[in-house]
Amino acid sequence: MKTLRIRKSTVLSAVLSLSSPFLLSLPAKAASFNFGDTAVKTINYLSENLEGRSVGTPKEAETVDYLVKQLKGFDYEPTLQPFDYTFRNQNLTSYNIVAQRLGTSGKQILLGAHYDNAPSNSTLDRSKLEGTNDNASGVGVLLELAERLEAKTTHTIKFIFFGAEEIGLVGSEYYANSLSPKEIANTLLMVNLDSLIFGDKMYFNAGRGATDNPSWFRYRDLALTIAAENGIAAESNPGFNSAYPKGTGCCSDLESFDLIMPVLAAEATNWDIGEKDGYTQTTNPNVPGGFTWHDPATDNRKFINTVFPGLIEERARNYTLVFDQFIDEVNKQSVPEPMSVIGFSTVLGTAGLLLKRRQGSH
Repeated sequence: MKTLRIRKSTVLSAVLSLSSPFLLSLPAKAASFNFGDTAVKTINYLSENLEGRSVGTPKEAETVDYLVKQLKGFDYEPTLQPFDYTFRNQNLTSYNIVAQRLGTSGKQILLGAHYDNAPSNSTLDRSKLEGTNDNASGVGVLLELAERLEAKTTHTIKFIFFGAEEIGLVGSEYYANSLSPKEIANTLLMVNLDSLIFGDKMYFNAGRGATDNPSWFRYRDLALTIAAENGIAAESNPGFNSAYPKGTGCCSDLESFDLIMPVLAAEATNWDIGEKDGYTQTTNPNVPGGFTWHDPATDNRKFINTVFPGLIEERARNYTLVFDQFIDEVNKQSVPEPMSVIGFSTVLGTAGLLLKRRQGSH
């Protein structure tokens, strides 16, 4: 396992000076455990003990209890944000779990990952779906980042564990709709962690809003640069499918935020193959169809360890390392970059639509 290196890089300095006011401040804070340790422990626990954690199940409720307990153990005071919805003619309630470290700048950074699994349907029983990749991996990395964050922080850092992602981004949309225009304007970015293990490559992508606000790509660029500085191979969506513009991600909780604020989305997949939409994850011939999405037979530790030995530990370590340094860099941004006129108009306009939609649907 690599140790964190201290070096001044002209590449990193150039990227930061051109795209944002970040200052070089490596290394990230020291920790008494290896990168990825807590993430892997969490991935294993969720996979082994909380399989089938889809909406409306006892395992979903147990997962909420487990995450709250872990966060309290890291000296957080997590809060539950309940939301009601209808799924398959059932009226259900789920929860977003929010833990935060308060900062002094008046600005905030949101980091999120969904904890639910895809539900069973008429053709596939998912009651034993481990969801090791989708999305115990994102939950594990998010939990470790919360553990690593120091008590004193410039910007408020919020760790959000979303419910009901797999049935239509319900939890993240509810959370986004709950933000006031002022909160949106004071949010530097939202980071989404989803399906971080299984795939040929690591990716960092911006959100759809970056196509109209190019400065929003700066967070994607920073993550890629930090990865390169640490010898970690990572890419961004090449844009071979016109439905998914170059450098942007899709199809997860980032979509609840990516038109109203900068977004950085992390995932493992392979945007170069299949329909070039990120759904085909690997060229490995031992993987049926090249993907594991929502399949109890393949999205589990045994299958992943058989096809890609050591990948769980490697990806958990790499993503945790990159985002630990990423948070540290963004947190040292003392004067946030002013939002462009176009970006500010987008925030106010879209925020108004979100608020109207919230009032009309609840």
